[in-house]
Amino acid sequence: MPRQLDQLPSDPTTLARRIAALEREVKELRGARRMTAASVGTLRVYSEDGETLLAELGPETGGDGGGGLWTRGLQDPVNFSAYLASGQLQFRPVENDRVAVPASITYDSDAYQYTDLTLTSGQVAPSAHRALVVLESTFEGGFPYVYVQGDNSTQCNMDVLGVFTSSNIAYGQVSITPSAANTPTSVNVTGLSMKGSTFYGFAVAATSVPGSVVTGASATAVTSTGLTVWATRTNTTLTLVNWLVIGV
Repeated sequence: MPRQLDQLPSDPTTLARRIAALEREVKELRGARRMTAASVGTLRVYSEDGETLLAELGPETGGDGGGGLWTRGLQDPVNFSAYLASGQLQFRPVENDRVAVPASITYDSDAYQYTDLTLTSGQVAPSAHRALVVLESTFEGGFPYVYVQGDNSTQCNMDVLGVFTSSNIAYGQVSITPSAANTPTSVNVTGLSMKGSTFYGFAVAATSVPGSVVTGASATAVTSTGLTVWATRTNTTLTLVNWLVIGV
């Protein structure tokens, strides 16, 4: 059986190199143990060339106390992205016990029929409802959907702080001068390009004498491209009529 002395390197140089390598490995093991309590000013990840910065974890350069993980995306000539392979990306206040359920972003797919990206508001109290925005794509080129709802399909109120527009809603105003008293007179509205398969039209006269002088207003021939607006009054005074078309 060989002695331990016989297993040592034959020359001092080789022995010194092995001791130095062993010291480095011990330092790495000790460093790994300390990582749970280690403080790192800025952690940077570079590409294989050692120069291209791919991601950075640390404080903001402005010194305002903010910070986080920043992936350096959309860099020419190659774009870099961050991927969450599975699970949820969750958000909560810094203070503990302030929310019952944290906010989150999740991605789900059955790989054949749909993919869902869901943004969830979280909830303060266990009895409260979360607000969800679901972005859903469908199979084989079908139209995608955007759902705004509460959890478990409960009601969710939505406020639009601005002018709401939609390609299946059109509205306007026309001027109609009756050809004779008590004679229905029409004006054609054209040039619409609305989404939907069935269209409903509405018309109401902008008047302070409804029923007595302006005796009627209506909409007919409603399509995706236009409609006909009618007005009837007891004289031939010009009448303004507001119209609305909804496609479903």
